[in-house]
Amino acid sequence: MKLSAASPKEIALGVAVGAVGAAIFLFAFPAGSISTLVHNVFRLPGPGAGIALVFGPFLVFVVLVSSLLTRANGQALITASAFAISCTLLVCAFRARTDPKGVFGSVLFLAAVALLGLAVEVVLVVGKAFSRLAHCLLAGGLANAVLLVFYWLAIFPRTASGVKGKDIPLLMGICLVCGLWAAYLAWLVSRPLCRALALKLKE
Repeated sequence: MKLSAASPKEIALGVAVGAVGAAIFLFAFPAGSISTLVHNVFRLPGPGAGIALVFGPFLVFVVLVSSLLTRANGQALITASAFAISCTLLVCAFRARTDPKGVFGSVLFLAAVALLGLAVEVVLVVGKAFSRLAHCLLAGGLANAVLLVFYWLAIFPRTASGVKGKDIPLLMGICLVCGLWAAYLAWLVSRPLCRALALKLKE
């Protein structure tokens, strides 16, 4: 897979995808819904189950779809940054209810989302020997794991609690599996979307 610098049109697409993804996420998962799902329904330990199972995979999907549509250098980071900034603006503008543990709209949140975008970017740039699907899977699994570890180290000790050692293998396993699934779905969706938008995927 050959990457080129993003054009103004591709940058605009990345910003649009990130902004739409942020709006969908905020209003689809209001405050408390993710915690209820992962802890009360699936009975998963925390903290981090919501990142591993819901937020991380959703963000991986959004960032990878944008990257696959353009094949441009920097597209993943552009989309991730647009997602984070849009979340922040929407939370401020509409006073959207979010889970305090996730610190949505804070500097740490911006850093976490940008780090996921950077992880996707690195895999897409350095893994040139792999197929497009292999790129997606590797980027999805690694990026979701990077996001979860960042939350464990930098965010949850401030907003929730430290993760217990016995819970790490389970949560990391869920994180990797969900990251892979999100990446696979992004790979499937990108093809018809690319045709619909009349964009050419660069090999």
